[in-house]
Amino acid sequence: MMARPAAQPLASSAFRDDEKVFSHGGYQLLDDIPVPLFGEPHRWPADCIGRPASRKPGEWRFVFPLEDPLINLQLREYCFALLNPSHPVLRKFLIFLPAVPPSVATIRPSMLEIRKVMDWGREQGLPTDLGLWDPEDWHAEITHKASQVDGVKTVAFHVTAIRRLRQLAPVLTGISAFDDPWGGEPASKVAAKAYDEEAPSRDTLATPAIPPETWWPLLRGAWTYIHTFAPDIFRWREHFAQQREAPVGQPRSTKARPVDPRETDVLLEKWLTTPGNAVPVHEVDFLTTKAGTPMWTALSKMITDGRTMNVFADNQSERPRKRRATVLAAISEGRVKTVTASVGRGKGTTAPRYIAPGTSTGVTQEQLDDDVRRWLANPDTVVPVYVTDEQGKAGEPIWAMAARMIWGPTPPGVNRHRNTRRFDPRNRSGAERARLVMQAVADGRGIPVESDLWGGWRAYPLQCPDAAHIQRADGTTAPWRTQISDVELAFELHMLRAAIYVFVAAFSLMRDSEVQEIQRDAVRTYYGSPAVRSRKTKLDPTRPEPYWWIIEPVAEALAVLEELSWHPTHLFATLRPPTGKQTHTEPGIHSDAEIDFFINGINTIAHRHGLAKIPPAHVRSHMFRKTMAQLAGREPDSEIALGLQLKHAARRALANRTTQAYAQMDASWAKEFDTELQQAAARKLVDLLRGRQRGERVAVGPGAARLHAGLDKVIDTLDNNPQLRAQIADQRVEETLLAAEFPNLHLGTINHCMFDAPQAECQGELPEDQRGLAPLLGACQPARCRNSTITRTHAPFWVAEEDDLTARAKNPRLSPPNREAVLVRLADVQRITRALEEEGTA
Repeated sequence: MMARPAAQPLASSAFRDDEKVFSHGGYQLLDDIPVPLFGEPHRWPADCIGRPASRKPGEWRFVFPLEDPLINLQLREYCFALLNPSHPVLRKFLIFLPAVPPSVATIRPSMLEIRKVMDWGREQGLPTDLGLWDPEDWHAEITHKASQVDGVKTVAFHVTAIRRLRQLAPVLTGISAFDDPWGGEPASKVAAKAYDEEAPSRDTLATPAIPPETWWPLLRGAWTYIHTFAPDIFRWREHFAQQREAPVGQPRSTKARPVDPRETDVLLEKWLTTPGNAVPVHEVDFLTTKAGTPMWTALSKMITDGRTMNVFADNQSERPRKRRATVLAAISEGRVKTVTASVGRGKGTTAPRYIAPGTSTGVTQEQLDDDVRRWLANPDTVVPVYVTDEQGKAGEPIWAMAARMIWGPTPPGVNRHRNTRRFDPRNRSGAERARLVMQAVADGRGIPVESDLWGGWRAYPLQCPDAAHIQRADGTTAPWRTQISDVELAFELHMLRAAIYVFVAAFSLMRDSEVQEIQRDAVRTYYGSPAVRSRKTKLDPTRPEPYWWIIEPVAEALAVLEELSWHPTHLFATLRPPTGKQTHTEPGIHSDAEIDFFINGINTIAHRHGLAKIPPAHVRSHMFRKTMAQLAGREPDSEIALGLQLKHAARRALANRTTQAYAQMDASWAKEFDTELQQAAARKLVDLLRGRQRGERVAVGPGAARLHAGLDKVIDTLDNNPQLRAQIADQRVEETLLAAEFPNLHLGTINHCMFDAPQAECQGELPEDQRGLAPLLGACQPARCRNSTITRTHAPFWVAEEDDLTARAKNPRLSPPNREAVLVRLADVQRITRALEEEGTA
């Protein structure tokens, strides 16, 4: 049965088949990469405009279905119009799109949504012309979409794709113009109605912030890996890299063959023309081989320096016959040497200069014995032993792993059990070596190793006496690792890369695509401050390379990443370079998986590495921007700085409404800042607490008695609680007690306010419905309010105020009412300054 031929693609009445897909969107086309044409019906790769490192190859190309020629054409027209918003045909049909085209990563899924709409319409028996659908049909389609997916944003994106289709209908073949089925209602509202939910405000950013209880341990863990653990990890990586290399002087494999047979012919000719070389022949008859017959195997290894023993193999080929004839001609000229079979196998002082299979020139049994004794003489050496009886007898040495640690890896092509057989108990020398190792295990120098099939020698632990010390939760310090294997090192390398991604994304406010576009030597000085250069790909087809200002720790993190990454250009790439037939690996990582890996990794090893566990939370790369933006948004003039750093700058402003939405504080962080203020106030009170413990009067003013009473209460708690008295050296205990005793303490420049609404003088200046919430700083009367206390740190301001008021009171030009007001204020100030002068023991 013959296969039905594929349907021929249809031609568009709006766009020519020879038009380049990326032609009217302001794209910066890359050299030497072909640009797809509109007439190509199946696949449009977008590599010609540069694929961001954060995108997989499959996400950066358009693939159109070929089954239905009409659908194929409509989807190509849809994508082509969105990719080329300034195309003359669109202007001709009065279709005006934003000058900056959407990203390929946006248009591609939008096209897939339209394909789903078309498929659903055919299943329901609706017209193939989507413009003929009734509004009820569109509402039913949205209801069906909402039943298939879980999320208002997904349905809103679906609605937006349909609206793009409606806007482009004049240039789409077979689709009539139609009205908006939802009458201009925002897509988010349409989607919310499908779920019977309330649509979010347009002034509210949908991106949530990372909760503070997750944010702080996440960043502390990342910085610990970057600043503390990275030097150890790199040192161990170098050690295990050396372990993987074959020692110098190891024999090459006798099974390896020359790459090209012509190379072997050149080697044979060179060997025969070298003076002194003689063809080895058998000294005596051996089985069917007569004396005087060339030792073809030995000669093969002599010519190729041990690479192969099959140069003259009788394989019915013409080339080996010619080689044999050449050798026989040399024998007829007298260039021959009679040797014994043992010499032909590479043994003895008169053996040919080549390496026989499984042996090494010059290595004797005595030298192997010395290698074992030297290894065991090292006091840091521990012998790997089996943990269970699954792969060997529990407690017995893992001979293959011990051999690997002593003699290194076997060369490619050599029997992988060669080194292990050096412990063979069936011969005297092997049994003696095994006895020495077993004695070391009996002396307590064995270490249990989980030696599974995939781990092998890589599971052997390396002792880490020089590992960095960290402080644990109980206040003690210890090395963060006492030992590590090559298997565990692979985990730590991955953790280090993930830590750098988390740290850079959090503190630079860069998008995921921008972080992953960072290349080598990207840290610069920009307007006098350190900055990192990368590519901006979102909403910018020209892919410019702006700068993002960074702090020194971020620069340190990028320096560590440069040492970690093998990629010639980009910093974020796979942990290992390509091997085998794979010669090139694209840059980029899967950021979602990277973040999850780091959080899960920290929570798995936190108890060993002295790190705090990270509470479970949904964390994604775009949430770092939102969280850091709201932290920075508390600073003066932060809106301008955030607009520049977030790359939201508009034509006539340095920030826009999106910037304000990013900086908007959420409830969890508002509570976090309130807690931080309480802790900061408590830290300020620690010095006052110490002075009060010495019997000093640490404050004056109307509220001094309340402050002294509260401090005395904390001192009494510390003195009478045995557990707290044992921890008295820990300042955190004192801070916790002080924060609990003074929850409403507000620190100030000229006084501290222990806010208690009924006693606050400032509350009288407020309407009744606004009283009792917080102190009104502009109406504070520190010399009269019973919430006010003044300490020694405030004294300079009060003395300066007294001097100023005294000078003003002496001014003869001052009016009587003003003079009276100055004298009243001076009396209040002097009440405080006199009290400060008289301050002594209580």
